[in-house]
Amino acid sequence: MANVSPNIREEEGGRLRVAYQRMKLTKRITQSDIALACGWTSASTFNRLLSGKIPLTLESVTKLAAALGVKPSSISPRLVQDKAAGQEGKVSRLLPVSAVKDVRRGSWGEPFITTSRLPFFTGDSTAFAIVFDSQVAPDGLAGWVVVVEPAMKAVTGDCVVVRHGPGKYSYGRLTVSEADGSHSVEIGGLGMILAGPRRCMVVSALCRLGDLRDFRACAENE
Repeated sequence: MANVSPNIREEEGGRLRVAYQRMKLTKRITQSDIALACGWTSASTFNRLLSGKIPLTLESVTKLAAALGVKPSSISPRLVQDKAAGQEGKVSRLLPVSAVKDVRRGSWGEPFITTSRLPFFTGDSTAFAIVFDSQVAPDGLAGWVVVVEPAMKAVTGDCVVVRHGPGKYSYGRLTVSEADGSHSVEIGGLGMILAGPRRCMVVSALCRLGDLRDFRACAENE
């Protein structure tokens, strides 16, 4: 088996966590259910993949994608040959991290800028990360660093951050793509809204708080 760096394992685990959390929004499933669908005897394999303790293989990512109803490339682009060209523009970046302290009726204002950075492999120069206070975090996001890649095209089923306008944002799931390119997005505490494609920014991964680096320390090490 090829050696896969801890950073790559963690990134792919983060993308896998997003797909799993997204399915949990619509179905009552457990890790054991996903493991069974993949033909594994216990949930431990799935749990270790989620946590980045073991690397994905082409076989495992294919099974997981089928079980979670997503494309294999959305979990592990490196393992999907037809996405190889798209990987050429990806580099390891230190994403800026902002903090959300207050969420009301499913929305929050401009988040607070922090000195933290998140190492992440992406081709999106506009990518950024958000952390929520545990008391106000949307379902499934407490204790995670939320990676947002605005350049990605949102598709039905994606979790997105919706930009309503200057200083107002929400987290939700894209349920329907309309013929005119707009999306119906289900937002907890707000209900269903209609948003244009430029207002929907894809949540691509959930990473650990322990992955954060202090910007000042990063600068000193350069």
